[in-house]
Amino acid sequence: MPRSFALWFRALRFPFVTASALPYVCGGLYTRAPFRFWPFLLGLASVVFTHLAANLINDYADSLSGADAHDRTYYGFFGGSKLIQEGRLSQRWYLLAASGFAAMAACSVALLLVLQLAPAVTLVYFSGALVLAWSYSHGPLRFAYRGWGEFVVFLLFGPVCVAGGMFLQLGYVPWLTAACLSLPFGLLTVGILVANEVPDAVDDAAAGKRTLVVRLGAPAGHRLYAGLVAAAFAWITVAVLVGEANPWLLTSLAAAPVAWAAVRILGKSWRNKAELVRSSQLAILLQTLVGIALICWGRR
Repeated sequence: MPRSFALWFRALRFPFVTASALPYVCGGLYTRAPFRFWPFLLGLASVVFTHLAANLINDYADSLSGADAHDRTYYGFFGGSKLIQEGRLSQRWYLLAASGFAAMAACSVALLLVLQLAPAVTLVYFSGALVLAWSYSHGPLRFAYRGWGEFVVFLLFGPVCVAGGMFLQLGYVPWLTAACLSLPFGLLTVGILVANEVPDAVDDAAAGKRTLVVRLGAPAGHRLYAGLVAAAFAWITVAVLVGEANPWLLTSLAAAPVAWAAVRILGKSWRNKAELVRSSQLAILLQTLVGIALICWGRR
């Protein structure tokens, strides 16, 4: 059992939680109807606990496959927490901790069932999200190892989180608006994943992890990341032009230099893991800045 906050923080990879919390908050705060505090809070708890469970089970699964064993250096943003490889925590601890956070997510869902008018929909929706998140790296589905990891991340961190937040407030999902708000979140979160896959490409390939960067090649990672960011910004522009978002949302395009800096690093330093820490940081920063803009000005 970790005895320090720093060890817990590292094991949980807590900085990445913004990738799921921001889209959920965006969906939950979209409505101008009377705000439903307890469904919002329980939904957020379910989202965060599910994300933390996925982070933990990812380290467990990557330790079993050997994906994190080739390079034992801890970089903070990719390659896992390395606590198993350093002998500071065991695989069993990660499995038990992941199960614990999954159980807390399930308890949050159970409490939502008491509050919601559509318990069957709530149960299927949030339980399905938990199963998808767990299966990103763990068997039997192991989406990341079978070439479906990026799609699952796009789905979970885009449409699922945004629509879930909306549903808990409204009891239904305005799908056109949900699409306009959620696709940028999904695309930019996949961008974070791609930025992390570039330095991990060699190790992932050796472990049989068929990520998109492994299939396309690490040198192409910067073009893939640039395409995802361009698609997100284009979608934001379309959402404003069709009247589904406030024109002030276009201020998010001012974050383009952050993306450009990440693209430059990914293109020039794709072999240098120490340099690539910066591109991962920039990818997280970009998703955070655009996410805040979507929360503030996503409504018409």
